[in-house]
Amino acid sequence: MPLSISRTAHVTLNEPSDGIDLDAWLFGLSDSDYQACARGHRGAGVFTDEHGRGMINVESIGGNLIVQHYQSVRADRFSVEMYSPRSRVYLFHLMPVAAGVRWTLQVTPVAATTADFACTVEVHLPAVLGVLGRLSFLGHFLGRHVVEEAQGFATDITRKHRRSTE
Repeated sequence: MPLSISRTAHVTLNEPSDGIDLDAWLFGLSDSDYQACARGHRGAGVFTDEHGRGMINVESIGGNLIVQHYQSVRADRFSVEMYSPRSRVYLFHLMPVAAGVRWTLQVTPVAATTADFACTVEVHLPAVLGVLGRLSFLGHFLGRHVVEEAQGFATDITRKHRRSTE
């Protein structure tokens, strides 16, 4: 049976949700901004190809290097869904493993001046590699990483939103 691991983190944005544009923010995210959002972030870049827009992310989570080749599934002001069907997880930075990774970001209004920001990462490993994923505590480290990156993303979104309204 394949191993699926999904982790979600929520952060309160002290900004009105109507001023947030996740689509513009994500596809305008620089490599240095991405790296500043979490310790494990190594690099990122956006691209456009015959399939539409996408993003390549390189990160280290729990001693495992992960390279994602995301394609945009949907993207608008309040939600973005990216999918990487051909991610490579280098278990312990050594053994390459194919994985599917879905990454979703969502902003939901809470009050006039606050919004909930949700960041979800789902990793799908083939059955044969599920045991290695469990032994490497991938779920635990993924959860810690998603919390850290959600907080970093929220800080970056807030900073850029405030700069644009000054």
